[in-house]
Amino acid sequence: MTRVVRRSKAMAPVLALLACIWPALAQTPEADAWEPTTPRLEGAQLALLDAALERLPPQRPGVTDLYVLGVAGDADEDVFRNEVAYLRQLSAQRWDAQGRMVALVNQPDALPGEPAAPLATYESIGYALDVLGQTLDPREDVLFLYLSSHGLDDNSVYLHTGPDEEDYLAPEDLAQLLDEAKIGNAVIVISACYSGGFVPVLKAPDRMVITAARRDRPSFGCGNTDSATWFGRAFLVEALNATSDFAAAFGMARDTVRRREQEEGELPSQPQFFAGRAIAPVLARWRTGLPERAPVPYPFVHVPQPAPHASAGAPPGPEP
Repeated sequence: MTRVVRRSKAMAPVLALLACIWPALAQTPEADAWEPTTPRLEGAQLALLDAALERLPPQRPGVTDLYVLGVAGDADEDVFRNEVAYLRQLSAQRWDAQGRMVALVNQPDALPGEPAAPLATYESIGYALDVLGQTLDPREDVLFLYLSSHGLDDNSVYLHTGPDEEDYLAPEDLAQLLDEAKIGNAVIVISACYSGGFVPVLKAPDRMVITAARRDRPSFGCGNTDSATWFGRAFLVEALNATSDFAAAFGMARDTVRRREQEEGELPSQPQFFAGRAIAPVLARWRTGLPERAPVPYPFVHVPQPAPHASAGAPPGPEP
């Protein structure tokens, strides 16, 4: 499947990120010199993604089906992969979406029981959205898109598949991909620093847009210091185990994140929320068909790694 050429991308220099342990490669490129270095969607990667998409069950006429796309954008951080793996369990057990999720994951360490996941690249995200747009009924069904990664101060999201392999997904990029795929009803969650910039670009009557931070604020917990980001834990693990109302879950998560930031003395991230006038009745109809289900335990626990011993006479290595 051939995608249209992306818009040119002019970026300002990245501000220092105080919230995350930031990979050295995640620096804002110059517009004229920069080209994506992530792998092309072909060969084994294309076959893997096609197999995942072919397993999706068809939509059921007269039923509001929820389809889920989870994107874990950075190869170096466990937290993003953990949240997407948990989303598969949560959506299957609480949202009647068993088999209706596709995961794109750049963390190379596979989790026990998790199927092999295709890489999360600009091309694979667009390809998956195209097939999802052909699978669901855009008037009747809902896409739940959860994207968890690092974010840059120009509001784009970092896609890092391995050493020297990186790309960026800007709000305008995602809006274009959704429009091309003819995705109708959608709940779009961006868990990343500076992700509030997605809200004005993605606004539409049939969309709900939730972000972990304001457009000019970092979010927290996106380094290898926890098993989930602060927003991911508050929204996915806590709020969505208490309610399947995404708007109510956002309010609960926003309050939880605010309290934690106050306790730890961090600049408030100010998560953002938008709901178009047409999405609320569709989600209400979806919720009426959900069975009562118990909360789904979060299976991941952060285990701090001991610092390596420095060789005699050598200074300790730099902090990541």
